[in-house]
Order: sequence, then C-alpha cells, then structure tokens
Amino acid sequence: MSSLTSFLARLRDRTLRRRKVAPKAKALLWDDSGAILLIKHPLETQWRLPGGFAAVDESVYDAVLRTIRELTGLQAINPIPIARVDESQFRPDAMYGDFFQMYATLFLVTRWEGDLRPVDINWGVRFFPGDRMPPNLHDEVSHALKALRAFEKTGMMQTY
Repeated sequence: MSSLTSFLARLRDRTLRRRKVAPKAKALLWDDSGAILLIKHPLETQWRLPGGFAAVDESVYDAVLRTIRELTGLQAINPIPIARVDESQFRPDAMYGDFFQMYATLFLVTRWEGDLRPVDINWGVRFFPGDRMPPNLHDEVSHALKALRAFEKTGMMQTY
C-alpha cells in the first residue's frame, strides 16, 4: 500500500466514519377518544409520529413544539417527556459511511390548540383510532405505544 493510499484511508476513517449525535423530538398526540395523530411524507409509504431534529441552538422541548406546529398546524400545550428512544435502530447509516446516533425524546401531548392542517397538501396528517391503525405503520409507532403503556404504569420516563 502506498503512503498516499494509506494516508487517504486514515483520512477517510477519521473524517467520514465518525459517530454523529443527532437529537430529535417526537410527539405522540393522543386525543380523548384514544386516537393517535400520524403523518406520512408524500415520498414515504409508512405512517409515523410527527417530529424532527432539534436545531443546534434548540432544546428538544422547543423542537417538539416547533415540529408539531410546522407539520400539523397544531400548537401543543405542555408536552410531557415519556421516553428516550435510540432511533439508530431504524436508520443507522448515512452517506459516506457516517454513523448517526439518533436519540429521540418522545413527548406525550394530550392538549393542543388550532386546526389540523398538513404542512403541504400532499402530506398525510390524520388521527387514527387505536383499534383502526393503518397497516403500514413505521416501527417507531409501536415503540411509542409501548413507552406510553410503561409510562402510564410507572409515571417514569422510559429508555428504549
């Protein structure tokens, strides 16, 4: 192996294959009838929870308020953190071999204001009754429901 090839391999390993921490916020909007709000991006096939990455200067609490408002038009009132989920299990890699350690704080939201309106006309945004969930659910939804049951039992934030 030439010294240039060796140098490039070391450079690639040091710069491109690093673990990157990406904090996220997710919301489980639960209405009085037991229905859950789910969203579906127009380019995806699965329904998932509203949420997204926190900005560099933003807390996950502020991120959950912002992403709910941006994606659904609703203004959440007093979201309660119920779980910390390692989302790397859903998508551990990215371009160039980077490894993203994505931690999402899952918030339970039972109160909100405003009218439900998707960020874009092509987005799916709707409440699904607990006994009539769509068949194409993202795995994060079952994790969130498991976290909710554990939180209801213990009153303590869970880690998954």
